[in-house]
Amino acid sequence: MAAKEESVPVFVRVKNTVRILAADPLNLEKNLAFIVQVILEEFGRVSRREILVIQDYPKKGIYDVTFDGEGVFRSFLSILEANSGDRRLSGFKIFPHITDEVFLVVKSYSPFVPLKEIESVLGRYCKKLSFVGKILNELGIWTSKYRFKAIFKEGLFPPARFRLGTVNIDCFFSGMPDFCRRCRQYGHIADGCSLCQGCGKAGHEITNCSSPKKCNFCFQEGHLYATCPTRKVSSEETVAIPGKSSVQAESASKPHEEEDITDQASQSGPKVKRSQVGPAVKRKKEKRKKEKKKKPEDIDVSSSMESVESVSLQSLSREGQTE
Repeated sequence: MAAKEESVPVFVRVKNTVRILAADPLNLEKNLAFIVQVILEEFGRVSRREILVIQDYPKKGIYDVTFDGEGVFRSFLSILEANSGDRRLSGFKIFPHITDEVFLVVKSYSPFVPLKEIESVLGRYCKKLSFVGKILNELGIWTSKYRFKAIFKEGLFPPARFRLGTVNIDCFFSGMPDFCRRCRQYGHIADGCSLCQGCGKAGHEITNCSSPKKCNFCFQEGHLYATCPTRKVSSEETVAIPGKSSVQAESASKPHEEEDITDQASQSGPKVKRSQVGPAVKRKKEKRKKEKKKKPEDIDVSSSMESVESVSLQSLSREGQTE
């Protein structure tokens, strides 16, 4: 069996050391002699003079093997990783006391950059990347920083600064080498750097750089971050708001459901949302309401006018008869 998650207590961890756990401590065939002769010498190609010490606890099935130098230690781990299914390892768990896992602190200069996009960029440099959580200040407020556990790929480190769109992202980890924030390469600092900020090559400045621009998310040419096809961010997707769940963030980003209103004259017709009612429709409705709600004075005046007209007609007809 190959190395699993580390389970060696912190206070007993020793450098250049692996722990070999026997699944069945009472199996006399897989004892200390089997571990040295088969697992270390035959499988791991380690000679006895390259073994500094073995601290064994047979009743618990624990064997801590410390190698005589980091080179032997790394060689054994690489063989173990490449041949994790070897039958000679059956019944054993083997893992290093101290892994290459480091704590990685990431600061985003905008809290609205999706976390999964940051993880996607960091994942290109890591064999293993685990999100630990957000970093809060003494008042319990998010600082726009994240904490990860990471195991870097051999010979690779994530950039100490990279950019997603127009937002800078900074990375910090223990033991990080010198990093140039000008050309974004390890091994030197910005003071005295003459490399181009765009392509990282010497001989010109970024204003004279003829290399095509690359997307700073997928590092491919032909498009920029905003139109990157690998982002897979739909237009309706919401960004996580600090202190809220994704459901709360989605409801906060969308307006409340608008009420449906209908015209009283055509209740069976299709419904219209309030936001779709234009000024012309509103004026027509107001006019209808005014016509329906006529004042009593208007009715009395009109009836009195009709009576006056009838009286005047009668008087005129009488005058014509007398003549």
